[in-house]
Amino acid sequence: MDTKSSVAQVGATHDAIAVPIEQEAHEDDRHVHLSWRSWVVVFCCCFAVMSQVFVVVAAGSVLSFIIRELGEPAIASWIIQGPLLMQSVLSPLVGRLSDVLDRKLFATIPPLIACVGAIICAKATSMSMLIGGGILIGTTLATISIVQSIPSEILPLKYRALANGFAGVAGVLGGTVGSLAAGAVTNLSFSGWRYIFWIQVALHGITSLGLFAFYWPKKRTEYPRMSFKQWTWACDPIGSLLLVAAATLMLLALNWAGGAYRWSSPHVCANLAVGILLLISFCLYEWKGRSDGIVAHVFFSTGPNFWLSTFAFAIEGWIYYSAINAVTPQVILNVGFEDNSWDIAIRQLSFKITSIITSIAVTWWATKYKDLKTPLIVTFGIMLISAICFGVIRPGWATSQVIFTALTGIGCAGPLTLLVACVQFTAPHAFLSTATGLAFSARAIGGAFGTAVIYAIVNSRVASHLSGDVSAAAIAAGLPASSVAALLKGMKGSSVSKFRGNGIPGANEAVLTAAWDASHWSYARAYRLGFWSVVPFVALATVAVACMRGVKNLMTERVEATVERDEGVSEVLGKA
Repeated sequence: MDTKSSVAQVGATHDAIAVPIEQEAHEDDRHVHLSWRSWVVVFCCCFAVMSQVFVVVAAGSVLSFIIRELGEPAIASWIIQGPLLMQSVLSPLVGRLSDVLDRKLFATIPPLIACVGAIICAKATSMSMLIGGGILIGTTLATISIVQSIPSEILPLKYRALANGFAGVAGVLGGTVGSLAAGAVTNLSFSGWRYIFWIQVALHGITSLGLFAFYWPKKRTEYPRMSFKQWTWACDPIGSLLLVAAATLMLLALNWAGGAYRWSSPHVCANLAVGILLLISFCLYEWKGRSDGIVAHVFFSTGPNFWLSTFAFAIEGWIYYSAINAVTPQVILNVGFEDNSWDIAIRQLSFKITSIITSIAVTWWATKYKDLKTPLIVTFGIMLISAICFGVIRPGWATSQVIFTALTGIGCAGPLTLLVACVQFTAPHAFLSTATGLAFSARAIGGAFGTAVIYAIVNSRVASHLSGDVSAAAIAAGLPASSVAALLKGMKGSSVSKFRGNGIPGANEAVLTAAWDASHWSYARAYRLGFWSVVPFVALATVAVACMRGVKNLMTERVEATVERDEGVSEVLGKA
């Protein structure tokens, strides 16, 4: 009986405090002078975001060199998937813990755990040891729900788009620095890739030290002093368990479906089916089981913005992780635009440069005009155009490919910059990190689904047509049928500039030209199908953001958790 009454008391207290943001935005609506304290904390959070993106990009860009030393290529993808799995599974839970207990604690401790993980990776003697260290590094990736919430709560609500714009630019810079730095240190020696993880030790250490030294928020008032049982219930243990289990099983299944196993394999089917069932159970529980769980009902009190923006963010993840991050570099290589990793990375700069410029532009627009909806519609529309352009890609369009990639940079920058702010504008301060974590978890799950689907489409088309296309073209150009097997073996994993056909009877210049041309066209047709698979989802996301309500009335002077001293707070605007 006592337990039930205590739970009810927590729920009642929580419901009374977690008022809709439309009401909260106009409470204590007064100007707060922003000194160096606020901007240093914003910088520290952006540095944390940059460090997290560095983690994802750096090791992945030199994966082949890591495999060269440690071997075990079958499990090497988990160097990247392990940390990402930790982020997608734990972000909502870590965000909820920081909302209920202490933001600073959960922002500063995980980077220290990541330092330990990075040291283990740097000294790894096996692939399993490297993956284990990566799992520890993933604990800091789960704090994305916190480091993207802190700037939003220490700056006025009218600057929420600005706060997320800074984070967006930091993320792009982290990706750029990660890919370039990884290539540079890997070229130093056979084990040069290990320096990537020593760099991470420094990055995570500086992140923890910076937040510990400069982030001193005032005491939280949303939650009263609670017992262990009360705060455990406030963290929604049932919903958290269902979400963690569902996300883990679905992501494992989809990552395996991307290459390790067939879709018909029990590893994929069983985990995916159970994961989807648990996700449905999670949704039902959050709907009917309690109103103040991880998906709090207060998110929906201001209209459809929460589910529309979360859905659009999942689609952005679908497109980014599949079509852009995974497939576009393969297009550049296999359609014959470039044949080495450095030139491919240089071509990809068109995405990063336009992303930075667009992020700055949409942040300026959203902050000046208090309008997040218009730039979202425009950038999703450009993303739709770029997906259609890639849907008709062909060999010889080397310059066009750079332009198409630049368009994808514009298309992704708007959603990545503003959709997090849209999600945050549905959450009262008591649920700020929770909502942010849910958004990033949805993005990761969308990315896993997208990658699995596009790989299935592309790989199926390549497996069924590539050999036949190349063989037919080579024989038509004069290659003896007995030499086809040797030609296909020689071309596998090679390129036009490297493979000369030495030792293959009848493999003259005309034959090689015809064979490579057929290979490029075969890959182009496969990638076309892959990009067309994302077009309907981009269209749906565009419609979703067009249906969102404006948030101009929420972009007030209110600061939810200032780090400024009391003397920096002036009178309420408009009052004497």
